[in-house]
Parts: sequence; structure tokens; C-alpha cells
Amino acid sequence: MKSINEIRIWHVGNWCVHTGQKYVESPFQSPSKGVEILNYAKPLIDALKEIPNAEVISEPSWELYNMSPELFDERLKWATSIIFADVETKCLMLHPDFFTRAKWGDKPVTFPDRFDLLKNWINNGGHFHMNGGWYSFTGELGKGGWRRSRLHEAFPVECLEYDDLIESTDGYEVRCNNPEHPIVKGIDWSSIPPLLGFNETKFKSDATSLVDIKNGDSWYPLFTFRNFGKGVFSGWMTGASPHWGINFMKWKFYKKFWQQVFLFIK
Repeated sequence: MKSINEIRIWHVGNWCVHTGQKYVESPFQSPSKGVEILNYAKPLIDALKEIPNAEVISEPSWELYNMSPELFDERLKWATSIIFADVETKCLMLHPDFFTRAKWGDKPVTFPDRFDLLKNWINNGGHFHMNGGWYSFTGELGKGGWRRSRLHEAFPVECLEYDDLIESTDGYEVRCNNPEHPIVKGIDWSSIPPLLGFNETKFKSDATSLVDIKNGDSWYPLFTFRNFGKGVFSGWMTGASPHWGINFMKWKFYKKFWQQVFLFIK
């Protein structure tokens, strides 16, 4: 078990800007009324903040895209765990300076490769976790792009080469493979509410799959982790927030599961 004084979690993703409803009031006017910035991961963040003495920073993916190399390094030095959720690789591959002509100058415009920095951070003892979604793993139409990244070798699963979204309005059967493991101990997985989708991945033989999900006649990894160097990479292949996780967030074991993930992962 980790010391409760060492848990500092940097969460990125699952924020959304709602621009409100559109009103057509005349042949010439069609204003949108209302603007709202929502963190859909708030139930997850609230659960993590209830871990004694844990610190949590939650940021939208667009802040990661705009983040300076200096601030990115600060986040890595600060965090003991990192969570990415619905964060496409473009947020790390690109930077606004590549498209701002005033900043091009006469010298090459480069940044340290943030996939390499994350991989080194895990290798040196960090815990990286990815939650599922349309822009996680391979993602919708490959938009997640994580299979193509330099970080893919650290994943506990193999991302597909094509669209990996598996979805149902009815949900899926879930099984726990080792109920006595500290991460899942005391959780009744038979009571989990319907999960409305997940990212299909392929299990890596040196990883541990604690929870699986069934589609048709086949079982797929749902919660998996794998050691990488001195650190660990874990993955929850469905959402911790809407829309896949809209029922999951209401589960009585929701908080317990997430707290145990970040207390007992090793």
C-alpha cells in the first residue's frame, strides 16, 4: 500500500464546454444562449479527493494541448499518478506554437517529445492510468491514436489498428478474475450497473487483468495493469464518466473501486 502522503494525482480530460441551445428568432438571427464548462469526471475526482491527504489536479485536454514544456515538467515532477481520459494523442503531438506564424522565427521549432517523457516517468516509478472513451486507446475511427504513439509499448493492452468502440444501449456482462486482490477486494462485481460501451483491446501476456467484459461470446480486458520498469500502467477500458459510465457513476462501489486503484496499485 502506498503512503497516503505520497498520492498526488494529475487528471486530464473529460471536461466539456456546453454552448447552450440555439434559438432562431428571425430570418437574420440565431443566437446560442448559455455557456457552461463542465467536468464530467467530477464524481471520480471527488472520490479520489476523499483518499486521506491525497491531492488532485484536474484539467481539460485543451490545457494539455496549450501546456508549455516547463509546466509539463512541473506536472510530472509533482504527480505520483496520472490519469488520461478521452485525451487524443494530438494533444501531446501538437502545440499551438507550430501554427502561430509569429513564433516561427528563423530557428527550428521543436519541443521535447511528451510521449517519451511520460514513458520515462512511468519507468522511473510513476503510475499512469487511462480511462476509456471515444478518444482513448485507438478510439473512434482511430482518433485516439495511442497505438501509433511511442507510449504504446508501456500499455497493459495492445490497442487495435482500427476503430475500437464497442457499444450497446443495454450493457454487458462483467466478471472479476481475482476477487481477493486488494484493488477489487470487497467489491460485488455482480451488482455493477450496465456499462454502455468500452474500448476493445488485446490482452498482453505479461499484464494482469482483474476485470473482464463480455461482448458476444468473447471476453475482453476491462481493468488491467502491467509493470513497466519501476512503475505501472493501468487501464479501465470504459468510461468513469458519461456517457459509457453514466450508470457506473451511481454504483455503490464506485468510490471504493477508484480509491483502491490508487491506494493499492503496484
